[in-house]
Amino acid sequence: MSEFGKGLVVCLVKFTAHFGDSKMEKLRILRLYYESDEEKRRLLLQENPPSHTNYGRQFHDNLRFMINELLPIYHGDLDRFVSHEIELWANGATDHLYEIETPKGIKWKEVKDKVDELKNKGLNMGHGFERQNYNFKDLDELWELTKGVSLLIDKKIGLKPEIGTYQ
Repeated sequence: MSEFGKGLVVCLVKFTAHFGDSKMEKLRILRLYYESDEEKRRLLLQENPPSHTNYGRQFHDNLRFMINELLPIYHGDLDRFVSHEIELWANGATDHLYEIETPKGIKWKEVKDKVDELKNKGLNMGHGFERQNYNFKDLDELWELTKGVSLLIDKKIGLKPEIGTYQ
């Protein structure tokens, strides 16, 4: 009995679900802060931010907690903090990639190669032993790989997929 799922679509769906979980939502909040200039960062951290930077109480409470309580653990090193938060997310999300598999045969080689790329990158981020610094570009790459696998599967089974504009 598999703990985190086994198969191609099952594992892909379970992995993809983590792109919408609460940990990812906190990473999105952190990303907005990380990619903002100093002035916007200052405004985002205010108790009552101006309307153009007001994303709601929960957003700002989460951001202030991360920046005021967690970031000091990393001696103020925002890059290191972001990397660790990404690794924590990937640790939970990539459990579903351990038993991801593709059908046998040359017809599935393109899908298998893309799945292997997703699996290797994801497991290295979440379960790897190489000390690397990860950033939001790495998360974007995992998302693009996931979409790529999904498109290839649909094409392989004879559909004409479109990823859509709303993502």
